Amino acid sequence: MQKIFTALLLGSLSLTHASGIKPLIGFAFESGGDELVTIEHDLSSDVHIDAGDGFSIEAGMALKIAPNFENQLLIGYKFKEDDAYNGDISWSVVPLTALGFLKVQNWKFGGGLTYHISPELDGRFDNDIIDYKFENALGLVGQIQYEIANTFSIGIRATFIEYERKRDHTQTASGNSLGVVGTFKFGGERSRFR
Repeated sequence: MQKIFTALLLGSLSLTHASGIKPLIGFAFESGGDELVTIEHDLSSDVHIDAGDGFSIEAGMALKIAPNFENQLLIGYKFKEDDAYNGDISWSVVPLTALGFLKVQNWKFGGGLTYHISPELDGRFDNDIIDYKFENALGLVGQIQYEIANTFSIGIRATFIEYERKRDHTQTASGNSLGVVGTFKFGGERSRFR
């Protein structure tokens, strides 16, 4: 996964000087969806991992199509994990996302498609091995962002997606989620004073 991010970031940075193309890095905290597992802790509250939960980091590029319209292409890694005295567990997925935004003053309104690769829940508690693998899934994304500066936006993202278990498509889990997303854009316009 590290090689994918490095290659994408270097490729995006090489396009920094191209007209209308800017590299992006994004971070998001999302929650929601169906419960996958509950981890019981003796001295603290239980931890639930839902199919829409996770912290994600994304990299990609923004393509300015028109003065008030922008496309974003992103690849990310989304995960949530927890440890207990007798084991640990993690939920992870690799999202590929294509978004279109209409800009109205400092606000961006948009949405698009997301394709989640290799969703899986895995871990071990005592002698129990957890290995739930899901099929790749296609979903929808809606997003609103406020551009605080030319280089940074913050907003809300809603994702609508459903996962099917491999080898048993009757077992499904809703990955619908709502979260906060921050986006850093590089190579923006700079003011010059003489």
